[in-house]
Amino acid sequence: METGRLSKPPEYDLTDMNSTNDAKRADSYDDYDVIAPFYDIEHAQFDEDLDLYQNYAELCGPGSPLLELACGSGRLLVPLAAEGYTLVGVDSSAAMLALARQNAQAAGVQITLEQQDMRSLRLPQKFHLAFCALGSFAHLTTRKAQREALASVRAHMAPRGTFILDISNEDARYMERLSGQVLHQGTWKRENGSLLTHFVSPASSTGRHLLELTHFYDEHLQGGPLQRTIVTTYLYLFERGEMELLLEGAGFSVKEVFGDYSMGPFTLESPRMIFIAEAR
Repeated sequence: METGRLSKPPEYDLTDMNSTNDAKRADSYDDYDVIAPFYDIEHAQFDEDLDLYQNYAELCGPGSPLLELACGSGRLLVPLAAEGYTLVGVDSSAAMLALARQNAQAAGVQITLEQQDMRSLRLPQKFHLAFCALGSFAHLTTRKAQREALASVRAHMAPRGTFILDISNEDARYMERLSGQVLHQGTWKRENGSLLTHFVSPASSTGRHLLELTHFYDEHLQGGPLQRTIVTTYLYLFERGEMELLLEGAGFSVKEVFGDYSMGPFTLESPRMIFIAEAR
């Protein structure tokens, strides 16, 4: 459901993101410290992609070390750890990592969590499988940051290790086409009885493949005052060929490109763009 339709959705020039503050905001996950209190109520039950990662984890063998980049609250780490794999999760958000620790403890599993930037990983081991789920890589909006991150991942891969990169395709293009509108993402009832509603307003760039998303998290008790939290995030809109060149340049060979979590073939209309790459 969408609300607040504008008669003429505007486009915004987001190309002037060269100041220190703008560059830092666009190329970090620190905004997720703000989003963390609301994240799990919206995403914890999402598991459409879990089978994909389980299938590739099985190919690595029992107990193999697996790495998740931008691991968030441990949505994938916890079920994979429960199957006996050795999991390392990296995220730059301290608040999201705190959630991951709580979720792992509640599930009775052991995972290693590191607060690091994926552009400059410093981990003591190499991995047979690494993955970056749910479009998180697109928060890196400059070519320099994207190349640094892929080089950092490649340096932590075992020979012929597999790297899975899930990027929004039509899902993000849908948001781009609704530039200037306010979209209702969902409403949930929290344990304290309050209602949480998430709205998002996208703004497309006229000069770059960039999408600005302004999130509104509204929380209130029935009949009570509204408490609103606002945070803006940015997504880079990748083309398939562009991402393939970046992966090849970082020392990966692209083996497959899927268009959905059922591993269907990629088309321009596919909701996702899922790269299966092998470390050369």
